[in-house]
Amino acid sequence: MTRPRGPRIWLLATALAAAWIAVPAPVQAAAVQHVPHRGFYEVTLGKSDPASPIRSVNGRMVAEWAQSCDGWTANQRLVVSMQRHNGRDIESEVNATSFESSDGTSYQFSSKSTIGGEVAEEVRGRAERPGRGEPGVAIFSVPPNTKIDLPADTLFPFEHTLAVIDAGEKGDIQASTRYFDGSQPEISPMVASMLILGGARSADEGPGSELGSLTEHKWWSVRMAMFANAKTQSEPEFEMTQDVQDNGVVRRFVFDYGDFTMVASLVRIEELEQAECR
Repeated sequence: MTRPRGPRIWLLATALAAAWIAVPAPVQAAAVQHVPHRGFYEVTLGKSDPASPIRSVNGRMVAEWAQSCDGWTANQRLVVSMQRHNGRDIESEVNATSFESSDGTSYQFSSKSTIGGEVAEEVRGRAERPGRGEPGVAIFSVPPNTKIDLPADTLFPFEHTLAVIDAGEKGDIQASTRYFDGSQPEISPMVASMLILGGARSADEGPGSELGSLTEHKWWSVRMAMFANAKTQSEPEFEMTQDVQDNGVVRRFVFDYGDFTMVASLVRIEELEQAECR
């Protein structure tokens, strides 16, 4: 199975619209409530096969969703140190920011990933389309001279998050659609597949329930697989599971690298100010 070049985070919006047979029109922002917040996560090693070269994982992640009258801004930072059995540690960092307009017509993105102090990937650009559910185009300033056509069923990160919550509320289990966050332009837009593992869990189930009123919400465990934008692709580029609440807060991420998993667990959360718009 193909795996990412180092620890990375898809821009926190990991979810999709309703069913395998037909993906409905994208969820409107007013249909699902997403709370502005800043979450702090501890990153550790999860499961590890005996043949895995990774001995331990230590790190931290901060993910922020801020609301304005025009849309949502996401800021994320992930810093991870992986200790290998051969003594050669891997130091990785991801910094990302994006803005997605409330009407779904515009998406701006910028991210930089480093491994061992060297840039592994850097992207900047914007995507435009006439409206939700309509074809669009993404134009990159980094890498230069890069342009990607976005099919009509492509979801941006924020509407992706709203769609998975909506699917959970409706009891939908599986979905597949295209997803674009600006990363890996050579294989974008990704084809994203989702499986909701069981029904909704009560607020007091699982880790993270003790962190205050923002975590006093029901949640779903969602398995995600990201495929390259190619008809011949049979193995996912990346797999992960996340525990996402009905207010958009993610209690836990589990990043699957094949012979080991990396877990980001919510340890503290702050509510951000709600935009007052007329």
